[in-house]
Amino acid sequence: MPNYPGNRREWEVDMNIQEGDSLPIVSICIPTYNRAGMVGDAIRSALAQTCRNIEVLVVDNASTDTTASVVSSFSDPRLRYVRNDRNLGLFGNFNRCIELAQGKYLHILHSDDMIPPEFTTTCVRFLEEHPDVAFTFTGVEIETGGTVTTQDYRNRTEIFPPPEGFRRILRDRSVVACPSVVGHRRIFQKYGGFSLDYPYAADLALWLPISRVEAVAFLSGTRVRYRQGPHSESHRFLFASARGYLDMVNIYLAVGEELGQEKGLFRTDLNAAVERFAGDCLYAAWTRGEGMQGVPPSFLPSVGRAALSLAEGGPVSSWCRRLVLRTMLFLLPAAYRVPGLRRLTAFLRQERKSLY
Repeated sequence: MPNYPGNRREWEVDMNIQEGDSLPIVSICIPTYNRAGMVGDAIRSALAQTCRNIEVLVVDNASTDTTASVVSSFSDPRLRYVRNDRNLGLFGNFNRCIELAQGKYLHILHSDDMIPPEFTTTCVRFLEEHPDVAFTFTGVEIETGGTVTTQDYRNRTEIFPPPEGFRRILRDRSVVACPSVVGHRRIFQKYGGFSLDYPYAADLALWLPISRVEAVAFLSGTRVRYRQGPHSESHRFLFASARGYLDMVNIYLAVGEELGQEKGLFRTDLNAAVERFAGDCLYAAWTRGEGMQGVPPSFLPSVGRAALSLAEGGPVSSWCRRLVLRTMLFLLPAAYRVPGLRRLTAFLRQERKSLY
């Protein structure tokens, strides 16, 4: 077994140990596929970390571009490159990263994203000082077409003991940004890695069971730079197709089944989750339903109504919200057939179609 240092003074020395002297304390894994124009920025940001005792592991998912040449242009001995013989899919490649990583801690950094120099030190220091925390997550800087906006779940660092993290991840929007997560590698292994049943939202499907049993923490003071656009997986699964929305319904269904007799303890959170998601479906159908490949206007409203069918009980206000949402989801496809209505709202949809 690797001999990782135990107390703070020792591990802070180890974070700056000379390359090659020990196993890395952190594996920064960069799964990639055909992003030769971006992966260099991700590698550069990883190698620039103030935490020196790292490995940067690039796992190439059988790219057909010049990714290998980009990686070979770096000469840092902490950089390791592995190319899959075949494409394993997005989350299959994430699991390959878990399999190959050597560090005590694991960070899966998307190949189109970047981290500031202090990011790894901030996360590892916190995890070493709070060994009961399974993983940390941070805010993001979202870069879209030259514009950068910030998004933080909280305005301060906060630990969420179980099952509080589970409740928050379930009911709130955009709690955990996947490329910001740094956690114990053993936790990823313990919970089986990323499920291949959810091609878009397997990260959410992993954070939920972990946070139901383990403590998780939001860290303020550092952020991941998240580049949003047609190149991203989010665009592919939420803008160009509707598969991401199907994932969400299946995850909510699975959560209810896995809770079993404890479902009643989380009914309010589950109801809030499906109500919010139904609103997301309504919004997506209005703003970008036309641009999804092979998706009729009625599809997303149908997904939203299916999600609402998972809600049970709740106060009168919750029943009223669901009634309003069901009505709007039912009427929206018919409203789009009204002559001139889509042209009338086109300028509004153009202004807001890039929002999640």
